[in-house]
Amino acid sequence: MIKEKSTLRIFFQFVAIALVFLCSACGTPVPTNEEQVRVLSSPMPQEYFYDDLETYKKEHAAALQADKNFLWWKTFASEDLNALEEIALKENYDILSAYARMKQAAADANIAESEFFPLITLGASGAKNHSETKNEETGHSSGSSSERYRLEGGASYEVDLWGRVRSAYRADAMRFMASRDDLQAAAMTISADVAGTWVELLGNQAETAVLKEQININESLVKLQKVRFSNSLVSSLDVLQQEEVLAASKAELPDLLQKTLELKNSLCILLGKIPGNLPDFAMDAPLPVIMAIPEAGLPVHLLQYRPDIRAAWANVQASHYDLNEAEANRFPKLNLSFSHIFSAAHVSNVLENWTNELLASLNYTFFDAGEKKYQAEKMRVQAEEALLAYIKTVAEAVAEVNNTLAREYSQQEKLSLLEKQYVMAKSATRGALNSYLEGSEDIMRFLTLLQSTQDLERTIARQRVNVVQVRINLYRSLGNMYFPEEQVAQMTQKEDVHEK
Repeated sequence: MIKEKSTLRIFFQFVAIALVFLCSACGTPVPTNEEQVRVLSSPMPQEYFYDDLETYKKEHAAALQADKNFLWWKTFASEDLNALEEIALKENYDILSAYARMKQAAADANIAESEFFPLITLGASGAKNHSETKNEETGHSSGSSSERYRLEGGASYEVDLWGRVRSAYRADAMRFMASRDDLQAAAMTISADVAGTWVELLGNQAETAVLKEQININESLVKLQKVRFSNSLVSSLDVLQQEEVLAASKAELPDLLQKTLELKNSLCILLGKIPGNLPDFAMDAPLPVIMAIPEAGLPVHLLQYRPDIRAAWANVQASHYDLNEAEANRFPKLNLSFSHIFSAAHVSNVLENWTNELLASLNYTFFDAGEKKYQAEKMRVQAEEALLAYIKTVAEAVAEVNNTLAREYSQQEKLSLLEKQYVMAKSATRGALNSYLEGSEDIMRFLTLLQSTQDLERTIARQRVNVVQVRINLYRSLGNMYFPEEQVAQMTQKEDVHEK
């Protein structure tokens, strides 16, 4: 008999060792930060064409605050923009929604963490029974009553043999980190949208002012033509042609006014306000003066700045922990439970009668038609998908920065060329006007040049907005909410720091 018990004990020990070995062999390693860098090192370009870009010699409009770090929109030195950004970061709907999702993810992580601890329950119950029995011979009934009172306390705990509980918690913890980075990504996106809408509104107001000035000029020219017509110096056709130019310029005004209203409504939504409740700020303020291009760095530097990249990497790790959990579910679960019960027929005697119960159970699903196997396979494919999504996110981030830097250069060059063109067009228009007044040129030549010059003037107003918008997009693509003080100081230098 003793030999049989010894043999049985050895058998169970062997089975336990075998299960531990099999479980340790099935675990999937979770990618580390070193592997994250290795994943990026091969297919990604190692430069941003930065050496081909000019550093623009712009003087900052106002002194920057002497903080250790600067929020990127403070480089525009606008108190109005600073106030709008502060409101948006506190009240924007998307940011608040992202914050709510982060809190949900934190709750999920706390729920998963609770499985590390035993589940303790307390209960109390009382029952009273009464029964009546009729004696058929005598016809009398007799009754009996009984009472039962019970107090119970219990604890149950799953022994995490295969790391299922640990993997579930780490997966939810990684998802919480991803949601935290998603919140930062939302803040970065909204702050850029607020700045972009604000700049577009200022630019639209500037273009409207230019158009109104052009309308005044055209009205003066119409009056001049009518005076010359009354003196028989021009024909009625010349007057009609000038009136047509005036009508064409006036036709542009409704679109600009409508766009102003739409931009105000969009800005209200970004600020978390109902349209019509836009805070007061100077809409006729000049466009901000942009500084030199900030250092973009190498693609690997984006890892610490871009919140969407960090979130994608956290999702990769979460998916691998999900896979580990699914594989651990295929092995037996060891549960321990303990209960302490007080029971008696009278309340006064409840604490005098008690029993203890200690239970250990090992449960294993012998047949489930492959459900847990396929669940693990599903998690494995999801982990592969998460890794591919991460690599794509990084590749798109690098391309976005490359494209934005190239666009920064081209838009600055375009503005410079348009301004030169405007100087020449204005000079030609003035010359054509003098020649017309002297009678040596036809009115059509002057009107053609005037129309071209006025169109070019509005194009330049829009292009100045584009230049600032590109800089905002560059800040957005870099994903860095803060710039170090020394980098801002370098950006404000008048000299070209790359010029040899």
